Parts: sequence; C-alpha cells; structure tokens
Amino acid sequence: MLDIFTTLSSNLFRTFILKKFMTIFFTEEIEKDINEKLVYISFFAVTSLIHLTFHFPPANILTNIFMIYVVTQIYKGDKKKKILITILIYGINMICDVFSVYSFANYIVGEEYSQISPYVTVLLISVCEFIIERFVIKKRYAPFTPPYWHILILIPLISIGILFVLLMNNLNNRIILISVSAGILYINMLIFYLYNAIMSAYLKLEENNLFERQVESYANQLDVLMLSEEKNRALCHDMKHHLNELMMMATNHENDEIIEYIKNMQMFMTNAKEYINSGNKGIDSILNYMLSRANKNLTKVEYKINIPKEIKIRPFDLNVIFGNLLENAIVAAENSERKWLSLWVYYKKGMLFIEIKNSYNQILKKRGNSYLSTKEEVGEHGIGLQNVSKVVSNYHGSMQISDENSIFDVKIILYTTLDE
Repeated sequence: MLDIFTTLSSNLFRTFILKKFMTIFFTEEIEKDINEKLVYISFFAVTSLIHLTFHFPPANILTNIFMIYVVTQIYKGDKKKKILITILIYGINMICDVFSVYSFANYIVGEEYSQISPYVTVLLISVCEFIIERFVIKKRYAPFTPPYWHILILIPLISIGILFVLLMNNLNNRIILISVSAGILYINMLIFYLYNAIMSAYLKLEENNLFERQVESYANQLDVLMLSEEKNRALCHDMKHHLNELMMMATNHENDEIIEYIKNMQMFMTNAKEYINSGNKGIDSILNYMLSRANKNLTKVEYKINIPKEIKIRPFDLNVIFGNLLENAIVAAENSERKWLSLWVYYKKGMLFIEIKNSYNQILKKRGNSYLSTKEEVGEHGIGLQNVSKVVSNYHGSMQISDENSIFDVKIILYTTLDE
C-alpha cells in the first residue's frame, strides 16, 4: 500500500513538472480538438500503472518516452522538435532517478529501493526545471525547430543508453554510479544551454536579415525621393516656358497638341523606381524596394495598391509581412517558367486586404498544414513565415495559403484603424 501511495504521489508531482517543462519549449497554443487536462491525466495514469505492474526498467523507459511524446502532441510545433524535447526531458528524468536511487543504497534491478528515492527524484527534476527555466532558456521558440536537432538529440540518447547498461548489469559501486550520473546530468544541462544558444543565434540572424532589408528599402526610397525631387526642380525651373507654350496652343485651339504636350510632361515626371506613393513612408519604402526587385528578376509583375497614408501599422510589421512574403514569392517565381508575380493591397473600413500570388515550379516544403520558406538563408525552418503569422495574429487578422495550378496564393486580412 505504501508503494502505491509513493508511486502515485511522486508521479503526480512529476506530471506537474512535466507541464512546466512544456511551457519552456512551447507556447500556450494548443492544437485543436485536444483536451490538455485529459492528456496529462492519461500520462499520469499510464506511467503509474506500468511502474506498479512491471518493476522492469525497459518497460518504464519506453512507456515514459512514449507518453512524454504524446504530451508534446497537444502543443503546436514541428515533429522533429517534439522528438528532441521528449528525449531531452526524459534524459533529465532518468539521470535524476538513477542518482537518487543509488544515493541511498546499492540498488539491484527487481529489488526494493528506498521509499524516499522517488521524492528525491522529483525534487532533483524540479531543480533542473527551475535552472533551465530561469537561467538557461528564457524565451519560448515554438514552433521553430532548432537547427542540428539530430546532433543535439544524440547526447541524451547516449546518456540514456549508458545508464541503462549500468542498471541492467547491476553495477554495485555506488560512488561510480553517482559520479557518472552527476557528470551525465551536467552534460545534459549543457545541451539545454546549447539548444538555447543555437535558437537565439538563428533568430538573431533572421532579425539581422530583416533589419538589412529595412535599411535597403529605406535607401531605395531615398533614391526614389531624390530622383522625384530632381524632376520637380527641373519642371519648376522651366514651368514659365511650359505655360507660355500651352497658352499659345490654347489660343490657337490646338487641343490635340495640348494633350500631347501634357502627356510629355507626365512622362518626364514619371519615376521608374516609384511604384507607389501613398505618403506612408513605411509602406512606400518596402513596396517600392520589393517591386523594384521583382521587376528586375521577373518577366511579368502586376500590382494594384490603394492604402491611405494614415493607416496605423508599424513600419517594422509591414517589413515583416511584405519583406518575407514578397521575397519568397520573387524567389519562387524566378525559378518558374512564367516568372509571374501579382500584388494586391486594399484598405476598406478598418481592414487591410493583402493578396500575393506567384508562379512556382519547385516542390513546396510543408510541415503538416504549414508551408516553409524556400530561401536557402533560412534553411528548412521558415522563421520568416512564422514571423509573418505572428504579426498577423497581433492585428487579430487571418492568413490563408493555397497552391493550385502552379500558383501560390497568400491572402491576409489585418484589422487596423486610421490616425485621426
């Protein structure tokens, strides 16, 4: 009876710690149609039942790994990341368990162990979770999968294997077992640090790319403004002569000549680099820059943009949306036969509608229902697309993506207002 109480009570605490571990690596977003409480209750019930029924390490190891992976399924994220997190968490659990059991006696597989050991295990896991949460991983990176995850996963897998071999061979030297467990625990804690460092580095790289794109767009917009200003000065300088010529034509009722003369003035004032002039610096700079790139690299570029100057959207957010989506679209269209891109932006009654279409030939990369970036700089992770999704959610908007007949179509709705 005491064994049952010890198992259930310690496993209850361990289930609670597992949930805290999950909040470190995943956001609070839960997959649809999945009951979070039911999954954690199932984890508690199944692991407790297997432990009480089979006093055999392989059964407990496999059950715990499987059930931790089941728990990860309720959170939004990539399958590879969930596998990595499962092994990392169980590696910490197993190391703490071995350390606590052999701290009190020379444990032999199948025999009884100290009743206080499960509580010491839970305490050690809790301490590890606290250290990881407070000092190692301070940001949550869901659903981004860490680069080199297959390398990171080797350390906890090897750790589990080493401890399993030592357990099954009934090594009776407590000093060696405790020392090995402590060393392996330290190494696995460093893996969490390495995980955080790699994630931070890649996200920082994406931020730098975003900043560089913003700087380039502002530089391009400055060139556009300088060229427009130069044309304005030239026109103003000769305006007296233009007016005199138009006056003479009007006096002689030369209507066709007047129209032709005005058309020539319009052509003179046209700035080839200025595709949009809404008055909103953030929108104008990024769209003029991206459309300029599109026209250089593609055969056909269509666009229709109607945005008020007073729209309340941060330039940074506009850069995230248009920069990432148009860059992906240009790259995909450039590698297609049609080399076609279409951009449609329209504001109406508090809603900003965005639609970007492009031709494509290559096989699209997807994880579940999510599309991944095809840019080599971002690898297979699609950080930019995740950033777009995050910005869209910040404006309580929606994003729909479809791909039919070799046309990639992204539709976005943002809810915003105008500055008064």
